[in-house]
Amino acid sequence: MKDRDPRSKRATPGETVTSYAFKYSRSFFDFAAKRLPELAQYPPDQERGPLLQAAITVAALIQAERRSAGAGRNELHQDVVKTLPLSSQSRQISLIQDLAAELLQANREDMPGRSIPSFADVAGQADAHLIGQIGEWLVRGFSKKPELSEMDVKVGGALGRNAWSSATMIVRLLHPK
Repeated sequence: MKDRDPRSKRATPGETVTSYAFKYSRSFFDFAAKRLPELAQYPPDQERGPLLQAAITVAALIQAERRSAGAGRNELHQDVVKTLPLSSQSRQISLIQDLAAELLQANREDMPGRSIPSFADVAGQADAHLIGQIGEWLVRGFSKKPELSEMDVKVGGALGRNAWSSATMIVRLLHPK
């Protein structure tokens, strides 16, 4: 095993979440073009990447809260906010809060600015349920439709599974065995 340079800076947990959520959200669409041709029915726009990045971030925070039983949650959430690039910070926080409000069935306006709420109320829900909710939120954002068709729900399921599995990889980086 190689020795680590003691002077090298180690990424904080928030940096790990935000950087990998960005990385995974950017690489998804090239992969999806081949494996999920149904995605082509939604017009590509600049919101796709940030929407997926927010979904991956929220899924990672939910899984991290599960793994730690909530310990260190507030610090992690604050670190995620702090490490978002300033150029996209307000947009990303807004998207994260939008998804959080939907999952938590909370009023979005009640969430303080520049903060991410606790996901303790949904952390006990089944993965499949959360994946479905995240996927539907994503496909509504991609399609700009208030009502989803059967095909939209199918695509949403694939998007939700991608966000969830990307988040699982991030949480494994945060909590290696």
